[in-house]
Order: sequence, then C-alpha cells, then structure tokens
Amino acid sequence: LMESDKDLLYDVVVIGAGIVGSSTAYSIAKEGVRHVALLEQFQLGHTRGSSHGGSRITRRGYHTHYYAEMMTEAFKLWEEVEQEYGTKLYVKTGGFHFGNATSKYVKEVISGFQHLRVKHEVLSSTEANDRFEFFQLPSGYRCVIEEDAGILAASKTVHALQTLFTKRGGKIFDCCQVTKVIPGGDVVTIATTKGDFKTKKVVITAGIVSSLGPYSSKILKPLGIDLPLVVKRLEVCYWKTDLPNICSAGYSHSDDHSMGVFMYSDDVNDQEGYYGLPAYEYPGLVKICLTGQTVVDPDHRDADLASHSTTASVSQFIGKFFKGISTTPSIVEPCMCTYSPDYDFFLDYHPDYHNIIIGTGFSGHGFKLAPVIGKILAELTLSLSPSYDLQYFKLHRFQKT
Repeated sequence: LMESDKDLLYDVVVIGAGIVGSSTAYSIAKEGVRHVALLEQFQLGHTRGSSHGGSRITRRGYHTHYYAEMMTEAFKLWEEVEQEYGTKLYVKTGGFHFGNATSKYVKEVISGFQHLRVKHEVLSSTEANDRFEFFQLPSGYRCVIEEDAGILAASKTVHALQTLFTKRGGKIFDCCQVTKVIPGGDVVTIATTKGDFKTKKVVITAGIVSSLGPYSSKILKPLGIDLPLVVKRLEVCYWKTDLPNICSAGYSHSDDHSMGVFMYSDDVNDQEGYYGLPAYEYPGLVKICLTGQTVVDPDHRDADLASHSTTASVSQFIGKFFKGISTTPSIVEPCMCTYSPDYDFFLDYHPDYHNIIIGTGFSGHGFKLAPVIGKILAELTLSLSPSYDLQYFKLHRFQKT
C-alpha cells in the first residue's frame, strides 16, 4: 500500500471484485460515498471464480416471483450501465424455457410472466418443432418463449462496472488477499497481503477460492458466521452446429429460425437443469451446459476432471432435444460457483456487527441480477431502506432453533 492508503480511513471497503463486488462498489460510489476501496485477491480479469468468460444468460423467466420481480429492475439497471459506459453489454436473443408436461419449472415461469404481465408465448412440442428447425421436443413437452432474454458479455460487464467505479473516485487493489477481518467498534481492520485497511464499513462479497472451501467462509468463520456453502465445478461446453441461424445476431417473434438462450428443467426442486446460448464467443459453436454438479476443492478445481465429467449427460440431452448440433464437444472450459442449500442468496448484516455486510452464495444465477444485488448491498451498507423484501436472504435461515 502507498503511504496515503495506509493512513486513510475508508468509508467502505468491498472484498471480492467479481460481478457482485464490482456492482456493489459501483452502487456505493454512485451514492456519492467518497472513500471506497474494492479488494481482489487475484489479478483483475482472472479465471478462478464465477465472473469470467464471454457470456451469461439474462432472462425474465424465473421459478420464483421474487427473482422475477428483481429482474424487471435488473434489465433497466444494465441499460443504465451500458449508457454510462458507452458500450453494448447485452445482446437480445429471446429465450426458451422448456420441460415436460408436469414440469414445475415451466409452470412457475408461466405464472411469473402472468403475474408481472411479461409478454410471452406457450407452444406445444409440435408447435415448437414446426417453428424452430433446431428443436425435436418429444410429445407432451411445452416451450415458453420470452422476448427480452439474451446474453450479457460477462468479462466486459465486470470491467465496465470497475471502470465506472474508478471514474467515480473508487480505488481497486488487486493481488490483495484478505487474511482477516477484525471488528472494532466504529472501525473495522482488514488485514491483507498488501497491508491493513481501516474502514467504517465492510461488504464481504468474496466468492470462492480457498482450500477451506468457499473463500467467503475463510473470512466469515473467524467472525462467527458458518454458512452451509459448497463450491461446485461447472463444465462450460461448446458444441459445433451446422445450422446457419443459431447465432445471436438478434431475435424477434417473427424470426422462426433463430435460436435464443434456453433453460430446461423438469422439476424446479431438482435445480440441476440444462441451459444454452446461441453461438457468441466462438463462431459456429453453441454453449450448452449442465448446472454445477461436482463439489470441488477450489484450490484443485481441475483435479479428477475425467471421472466427474458432465459432458456425456449434456451430449445425451442434445441428442434428445436438438437437431443440427454435434453431440461431441469442441471446447470444454471449467468454471466454479458457490451454492447455498436452497439456491437463494445471502444478503444480510452480521448479527453482531452492523458495519459488516455479507453478500454470498449466488448459486449459479447471480450474474444477471448483479446490478440489483449491488444496489441492495449498497442500501444495507448506507442504512437505506432496502428496495426488496430480504426475508429469503437472511443469514440465520439454516440455523437450528
């Protein structure tokens, strides 16, 4: 640390510069807070977490109303970030949610769309197969189409938020691993590999990387917080297609050939669904994956890859539901996510220290919601009234009474 940084008492320090931490730091700086620091244990742009890569799905369709309601604002906030940054970060492709006749997931998506009056269309398997050349849905399946779903340029959006944060006076310290958070009344001390930071408030959004499990746990356990988090590895698979229209150049309801992003689940409680995106990062290659399956030690993410590979399952899935897409992957890239038991986030104050705020456990679906999560964590940090009901996100919800 420079001498000026050592002596500075920060208003807020945010730990973890992934998509949520970057969004939180930006949201706090946007509120006019002067002295804000964002700490990242690795170099910016690293691939050891959950926020890197070319693309993430964004969508309005959700299995619970509270996330669907948040997504309404998320779309608006992403647009604001695009306008302020001056670069397109969201590509509208449209989206499909499909499953069998009894799929709770599909029922919940339709219910959410009706509740929020989101424009959508429900097709039978026959109708979907007739309209879209890439589908071969079995009899009895249903497909829900939404217009606004699309792709967020993942790494670009992280960089955008960090750039806008520093433009508002924020400071970023990378290669700066936090070793301990020490509460102390009105001032919290954050011990790091680059020296100590003093701050009035700290937001812990650290994600994954530590041999003790989730990185957040390493920081939280000494503070008396033991959350039931696990890290899972996800294989991001890209598959060759010969169909010319499986690309993300744009989508409209009348364009009967374009593949949008998709989500598949036959049971909302299963939570282990498949998802896909049209060709975007790599020309001619669609991204189709199975959500996080393998619990891993984050320090050894790629160990034992072959014996726990999910590519065979994804290959069978493609063969069952799609035409014109290879069932042999061309590229497989690893990613990690931190999961809570109920797949809901943790967004809350430390029970004993109100100047320590915690945001973690984003369970593979936090990226698209990052502007809203950042706003909520900023509201908690600045003692503003939260924009949403946070009952689903409390730290104590798994404690035995």
